[in-house]
Amino acid sequence: MLAGAAAAGLAAAGPGHRAGADRGPAAQAAVPHGPRTRLPPARVAWVDDGGQLHIANLATGAQQVMAVPGASPADPVITAGGRLYWADISGTGAPIRSYDTASGKARSLARGSSVFASADGQHLYIVTTSSSLSELPAEGAGASRRLTLPAGWYLSGLLGNWAAAGGIIVYSARDADTASALAIWNPDTGRVNVIGRDLDVIDTWTPAGGQYSLIAWTSHGVLGITSTATRATMTVPSPGRYGFTYGGLFTRGAFSPDGTRLAVFVNTTDPQDPSREPVSEPAILDTRTGKLRVAAARLGTYEDAAWARWLPGGRQLIVGAEQGSYAINAATLAASTLPLAPGSGINFSATILPSP
Repeated sequence: MLAGAAAAGLAAAGPGHRAGADRGPAAQAAVPHGPRTRLPPARVAWVDDGGQLHIANLATGAQQVMAVPGASPADPVITAGGRLYWADISGTGAPIRSYDTASGKARSLARGSSVFASADGQHLYIVTTSSSLSELPAEGAGASRRLTLPAGWYLSGLLGNWAAAGGIIVYSARDADTASALAIWNPDTGRVNVIGRDLDVIDTWTPAGGQYSLIAWTSHGVLGITSTATRATMTVPSPGRYGFTYGGLFTRGAFSPDGTRLAVFVNTTDPQDPSREPVSEPAILDTRTGKLRVAAARLGTYEDAAWARWLPGGRQLIVGAEQGSYAINAATLAASTLPLAPGSGINFSATILPSP
């Protein structure tokens, strides 16, 4: 029902719908130093500056720390099939690495520049070139299938590749800085369905069953969400004059587990002005109504970079940037310093592990 509500919200909005923002008087205030938010026993994994993998319980603070090869705090760690995956940055064409969270065993997979999961979480994709990749089971073992994109279509060329219902997001230009068409390519049928042009994807969400996806994107200061089922698009202008924070790979939005909300970041200073510290604030968009609420949590977003991760249940999320990290109550927008941040360095590589 919630998945349907998300789609219904977009259908009701229709193409060209523009939503408003609700900025309370506390939006420009510093986060008060009050009691820390109580967090659920969710597990978060990330890589610190020394290349060590952390797996921590947010409720208790208990951590496992282990050395892993080739991991970077700046690159995303993904989870699929009960394992963590990351691209080894120690050399050109280095292998994709995996870590089994149950057994504690690490292993190497095929060589590739990045790794991402299918929309249903059943398969893993390893990018080998801008137009080719390998598909294998989410567990990282078993028979693999080599896939080649149709002529004139490319993967992002960066670490930020995406899957959606019906296939893989591809682009009509090889250069990520070149305006291009965005489409979904189905490897089984070879069909390419164009979604739009000049769109920078920040997250995707697919309900159980995988019949459609919501694609969140930014373009020229506007935030948008497009349903792949109907092509209905909701667009949301920035509540301020400096647009939404978008630093490519390093800034991603985050759909809530049920797809009804989207966490994004709003610039409160001009990111192009070198004389001012770049500051952003996290915000939550209701994908059914288009209402945008901005939280009173200030982040130092150097290089236009920030991250957000929803916790299981969708009642809370954690956010951070190069300066500042917070736990946020999704209903009240109350924010408090993230308990594990001091000395632990939760960062852009963070991923939330499924409940054991």
